[in-house]
Amino acid sequence: MNRLADATSPYLRQHAENPVEWYPWGPEALARARAEDRPILLSVGYSACHWCHVMAHESFEDPATAALMNRAFINIKVDREERPDIDAIYQKVVQLMGLGGGWPLTVFLTPDLRPFYGGTYFPPTPSYGRPGFGQLLEALAEAFRERRDQVEAQAESFMEGIAELAGLIDEESAKAPPNLRIAGLAALADAGRRILARVDLEWGGIGRQPKFPNATALELLLTMARDEQSRGLGPAGPASGALRRTLEKMWRGGIYDHLRGGFARYATDRIWLVPHFEKMLYDNAQLVGLYAEAALLWPDLAFARPVVEETIEYLVADMRGPGGTFYSATDADSEGVEGKYFCWTPREIDEVLGEAAGRRFAAAHGVSAAGNFEHGMSILHRPRPLADVAAELEIAEDALRDELARSRAALLERRYTRTPPLRDDKLLTAWNALLISGLCRAASAAEGWGAPAIRDAWLALARAAAEHLLDTHVSGDMSMPRVLRCEACPAGELPGYLDDLAFLARALLDLHELTFEPRWLAGARALARHALAHHTRSGGDGFYLTADDAEVMIERVESQHDAAIPSGLGVIVEVLLRLEHLGEASAGARAAVEATLLRYRTALDQPIAFASLLRAAMWAAPEAAQVTLRGPSPAAVAELAALVRRERLRQPQAIGLGFEVADEVAAVVCREQVCTTPLSDPNALRIALVG
Repeated sequence: MNRLADATSPYLRQHAENPVEWYPWGPEALARARAEDRPILLSVGYSACHWCHVMAHESFEDPATAALMNRAFINIKVDREERPDIDAIYQKVVQLMGLGGGWPLTVFLTPDLRPFYGGTYFPPTPSYGRPGFGQLLEALAEAFRERRDQVEAQAESFMEGIAELAGLIDEESAKAPPNLRIAGLAALADAGRRILARVDLEWGGIGRQPKFPNATALELLLTMARDEQSRGLGPAGPASGALRRTLEKMWRGGIYDHLRGGFARYATDRIWLVPHFEKMLYDNAQLVGLYAEAALLWPDLAFARPVVEETIEYLVADMRGPGGTFYSATDADSEGVEGKYFCWTPREIDEVLGEAAGRRFAAAHGVSAAGNFEHGMSILHRPRPLADVAAELEIAEDALRDELARSRAALLERRYTRTPPLRDDKLLTAWNALLISGLCRAASAAEGWGAPAIRDAWLALARAAAEHLLDTHVSGDMSMPRVLRCEACPAGELPGYLDDLAFLARALLDLHELTFEPRWLAGARALARHALAHHTRSGGDGFYLTADDAEVMIERVESQHDAAIPSGLGVIVEVLLRLEHLGEASAGARAAVEATLLRYRTALDQPIAFASLLRAAMWAAPEAAQVTLRGPSPAAVAELAALVRRERLRQPQAIGLGFEVADEVAAVVCREQVCTTPLSDPNALRIALVG
């Protein structure tokens, strides 16, 4: 019997009609495996995963394959977005096998949950250098039945390897000298050079292909670009050039949705043209802030501000739930065909726009009769500057720009009549918190653009999402709150992870710096206390992904590396340091931060893996500043607050912002416990911020 029909996860429900006797992860499945002494087939994926759909169609929907799975294994389905702890543990299996990682993740376990074989996607018949899935099932079932001693030995070998992987970071930390001083911008420049060495100088992005946005690493380039700007290098600096090129190539490519806005998860090629079309909330949450701050730093990037506005419009139109929070993802496929919802032929475009306007739209967006994707379809992109297209078409550039805007609106309206991709309606705490931070950054940038109405609208979105998270995703007394992973999951069944606590705490700090409302600071403080009490490693030098009262697994995973989202480790260190700047220091927090920052040397050597920790360390650097605004009300210091927010988006150092009630309006700037006299003159404050 398939037991997924009532699952809270849309991904699990996608498999509810499979002939496989799937279980969700839980006591029933695990008890049966132990009672019957049967191996477990663990399949981990997520709703928007293209290759998960492929394997489901080829194997899990096949009656013969399902019969083999049901006969030999206890089959468990896991949504990695609901259970990142399970995914993190068993991804190490394929890492140890030298297979990289990814989804679908397919791992075979003994009844006591020790892995003995694994991989990602397996085809139905041998191909891609991989065995056929049915062939693999037969071999592993026979090995478990007839050569159990070898299976047990392999499981023990994997357990030793998992333990060794967990210990690698400890070995690196031990090499760091005690009382390590954070070197600030100078050290960050060394890390930045390592990132720049991997940047594709022609097409932007890190590496060759596939191309992921890798927003966390790009944030380091943005910090370096600000440093170059402050030193007078301008856009000619190496980090500035690399980041500007990356942002432009991503926007021009098919990874960006040129009708609705928003970015796909990654491009399969070097030139950002062909994406897997799934859209993830976490990518767009991070890229909103990145593009917004780039637009303020470089006003000549004419595309950057529209990208921010269009992406937020997309999120509000297609991804916002009734409570003000946002859904997790949309699929790559519709009607069983990847990209069908997003791609066009010249004939379809002409039907909507007419032949003349259709021809001009096709010229601007790379649409051709031959197509650039499957089945003669074209992915919309912007391969050439608009001026070049206008010259070729013998039309004024402004006139063409206006016509293309109308054409995109008409095509979007037609696209909404198509069958849309599946939307994953999970409301995840961590990912929504990322978006709150992104909206706060965008609102600050809009303030710098001189667009107060836009600033207020984006701040309202951030505030509404935060209020909903605190109302529905946080339970218990705020003196020690309990955070849930997601709203759709039964209360108490899926407690939050370090990412949920840390990202939400940072989002509340971001809101506090925009509004000076005490409730946001109080919430961040409470979440930080909870993380220190329940997630800190016993040695104090790091943080676990799970709380100390979470389900016991074969390993308690530590939060270490960045992936598509920053690590909980990097973000909680940032939160603790920012709270310290705001006078919220504690001995426990300082000890945890100092112990964790012993990893700084490792982070400098591996900046892409530890970009969020490197950014967090900027708050402990000598250049870091804390600005305390004093006045009778937040409204009274609004002008100085706007100046600080605008200036810190142009400066490389970390600059915190707080508020105290006082009779006179002034600002005090502190660095390393040395503070200025109260400054009421904006020019004097600006000079003090530069340092």
